[in-house]
Amino acid sequence: MLELGEKPMVGHKVRRLRKDLGLTQSDMAATIGISASYLNLIEHNQRPVTVPLLFKLGQSFDIDLKDFAADDSTRLIADLTEMFADSAISGHTVSKRELRDFVSSQPNIAATLLQFYSSFLDLKSNIQTAAVSGGERQSLHSASLVEDIRLYLQHHGNYFGELEEAAERFIAEAGLRRDTLYSDICAWFKRELNLVVQIVPAETMGHSLRRYDPHRGRILLSEALRRPQRIFQLLLQAAFSTQDDVISAMITKADKPAMASLLRNTLAGYFAAAVMMPYSSFAEAARALRYDIDLLGRRFGVSFEQVCHRLTTLNRQGDRGISFFFIRVDPAGNVSKRLSAGKMQFANHGGTCARWVVHHAFRVPSKIVTQVAELEEGQQVFTMARTVSPLWTPPGQPEPEFAVALGCDVAHARDIVHADHLDLGKATKPVPVGIGCHVCERMDCAQRSQPPLGHNVRFDPYTRKLGLFDLEV
Repeated sequence: MLELGEKPMVGHKVRRLRKDLGLTQSDMAATIGISASYLNLIEHNQRPVTVPLLFKLGQSFDIDLKDFAADDSTRLIADLTEMFADSAISGHTVSKRELRDFVSSQPNIAATLLQFYSSFLDLKSNIQTAAVSGGERQSLHSASLVEDIRLYLQHHGNYFGELEEAAERFIAEAGLRRDTLYSDICAWFKRELNLVVQIVPAETMGHSLRRYDPHRGRILLSEALRRPQRIFQLLLQAAFSTQDDVISAMITKADKPAMASLLRNTLAGYFAAAVMMPYSSFAEAARALRYDIDLLGRRFGVSFEQVCHRLTTLNRQGDRGISFFFIRVDPAGNVSKRLSAGKMQFANHGGTCARWVVHHAFRVPSKIVTQVAELEEGQQVFTMARTVSPLWTPPGQPEPEFAVALGCDVAHARDIVHADHLDLGKATKPVPVGIGCHVCERMDCAQRSQPPLGHNVRFDPYTRKLGLFDLEV
């Protein structure tokens, strides 16, 4: 929530709200008790929205103050930085100060410019896809779809009210109970769909974890799955069997035919998580337990990663949790999942900063490690990270390693039990991090893996500085 004394520059949101309501500047100004000329200055970000004025807007119109007061500038600056770092826009170096000024004064134009850039990338991807063959074409296509899904989730704040309501209806109609969830779901499949759930030896299932066999009336689950994973797989099947109308309507509304199949699986997974961790009871428990990830996992019978995923979805109006970002990486720094939120924005391409605590988690497997970090723009974030186990690894194959990180604005750290050991006062020195080497302008970083685009590398035969690159500022 907005702290007292903060004055967000959200004029574009005020203007959009007024136009959505069909009001003139005079009408809205009269409702909230200011002059039309002052409202005009607010809409053009020449005056801030003060806290008292923000509360008047909340009282007069049906808006969520936390969402309305959220500053979009961090996301816009991060995305524009990456856009201007694209080699296709060579010769046009734009400083962070210029970007901040541009986003502050023209946020709608900044967003439109990014939309044009996104269209350019889509066109570029289509040309590349057409130019290659076979597996390369499929790889390019798949990468584009995964990015589209990530943007779709981020656009919706990773919250889907339709699926939350569908999950609540399903829990009530199926008579599901938390302590007997697995047996209740199995009983529901037999009672409602005449399907029997069978646990099958891993050597028989091979690489398959779940197999739906409608001809014999069976759902086969690999014995390699742990209990939370078995429940999740069954609920995925329940989503495909019972929630087609809800999910298909959402896919139609998204109007992205190319990603329909992947989106269907993503939304089915959201439904499954919402059944395992019902919104109201999970949000209440998260606050009561001060976001203790381990205890939440034990209470709801779910895995560490499932809890982290669910915590990013607590965005229901009137019952919001902390706005968390989420990421999963492997030891090489490859990102397999990510969801930006709040002040933390990830680069759309490439890996993450080597200074970030998620990479340190591999040194102490199964232990939660924490960090207070500071981004280039001065935003401070609190991050928790831990390694997680794969679903299952067949004998004779190396076990894959992953670490997940969950984080938020450092202002919320006092509400999180995992931050109790930290000194969050002014004496705390945060770790300086960036969103990716190719767009980070921290010139003194000794762990930089590549120079930032737009900066020349100097080669001085008489001087050797710390780090791989001597950059021209």
